Amino acid sequence: MDFPLIANQIWNSLTEFLSRLPPWIWFQAIATLLAAGIAVIGATIAAKAAYRNSARHWLQEVETQRQRARDAERERISGILHALREEILQLWLILAADLGAQIETLDLKRKPLPYWSYNQSYFSVFDRNAGAIGQIEDGQLRTCLVRTYMFAKRLVDQYQGYTRMDLRVPANANPATTGASADTTYALHAGALALVESYQALKKNIELLRNLLDAELGLKKTPLPFIDFTEEQGKKREG
Repeated sequence: MDFPLIANQIWNSLTEFLSRLPPWIWFQAIATLLAAGIAVIGATIAAKAAYRNSARHWLQEVETQRQRARDAERERISGILHALREEILQLWLILAADLGAQIETLDLKRKPLPYWSYNQSYFSVFDRNAGAIGQIEDGQLRTCLVRTYMFAKRLVDQYQGYTRMDLRVPANANPATTGASADTTYALHAGALALVESYQALKKNIELLRNLLDAELGLKKTPLPFIDFTEEQGKKREG
């Protein structure tokens, strides 16, 4: 079988058939092909547009969810900052009411510091949320917060050691008559001086932390005793 010959005959027959077709059929065929091409192009463009719109909607939804997560995290951190602010300010108010006047006017020649019962279990807000402090965006606030609580815990630890001394005597007492050893008397003096230093460091850091927290949270300044006014001035204000 001669395939080239058969193919040539088929081609000649097809050519002869097409040559006999009237012009209007050619125009109709061309128009049909153009319409089909336009339809395919239009469908392709519509599909691409739909895909882009779907992708854009998906990206917008993802960004919306991310923004909601960021807002929720920001609200959580803000709530923690409010709680930390309240905890540290209440600590200072208690400290100022119980010991402020004695520490501010300490005279070792007269008497040692009074007994004060306080322990670190009261730092519950800080201890439970210490991990969240690293998520605070303001670096100065983050550092000041940690530093202030370190000073607060150090003061409490020092005062606990101070009050655990079995013998407490005034600085002007005679060890021979009271039975107090020179080492005990010296320890009371040295402990009191160390407490004063820690107290002053804590006072300075609480003032800075209060100002930073108020600025961060948009709160009005809370006056604090021995920082913004003395105990006598506070009584006059209340009166």
